[in-house]
Amino acid sequence: MRLPRFARLSALSLAFLFNGLVLGADAPEADPAAEMARAATMRDEASALRSTAEARFSDEEIGCYARFLVNRCLDKARERRVVEIRKARQLDLEAGRIELADKNRRFAERQAEQAEVAPQKAIERSEQEARNRADSETRLRNLSEKDADRVKREQDAKSRGLIEAEERHRHEAAEAQRRADEASAAAQRAEQARSDREDYEERARKAAEKKVEKDRKAAVIKP
Repeated sequence: MRLPRFARLSALSLAFLFNGLVLGADAPEADPAAEMARAATMRDEASALRSTAEARFSDEEIGCYARFLVNRCLDKARERRVVEIRKARQLDLEAGRIELADKNRRFAERQAEQAEVAPQKAIERSEQEARNRADSETRLRNLSEKDADRVKREQDAKSRGLIEAEERHRHEAAEAQRRADEASAAAQRAEQARSDREDYEERARKAAEKKVEKDRKAAVIKP
């Protein structure tokens, strides 16, 4: 009986896996790119095996219900699916081993590169720090009295600027307080004028009422 395509591929991959496990350290160092390509192929084959197994089981499960020995048919179908799933798992495991080995290899290479250049970098860093210190000391020694006076004048100017700014701020604050006091006094005057106007209107109203009452009484008493 001729095996399906995915069965032939998985059998071939399992053969590679078995040979790799048996040879182990005796095998020559493989090309990293080729190993990663082989791992990707195994991943693809594992995925194809799972898909094929699930699709075949679904078809067989439907067909089993048309047979007399349903449970036996289902068990056989499940067994075949388990076999294919295990093959796919083995492929995934081997692919994972290859990917982990590649990751460890690249990490080891980076560590080796860093260890190789670390002494030289340390020397260069020390030399640069020494040059920086020497440059700083040279600049300090070359600082002339004229430069020192210029720095002092600049500092004095900054101090005067700060004093003038503080004085200006105090003047502005006083001016703002004066305007606030004037506004408050104006508001008080306006309130007093309103109150006086209300008192005047009230007195005028009462005087008018008294006059009306007086006229009314005079009209009643008049024969």
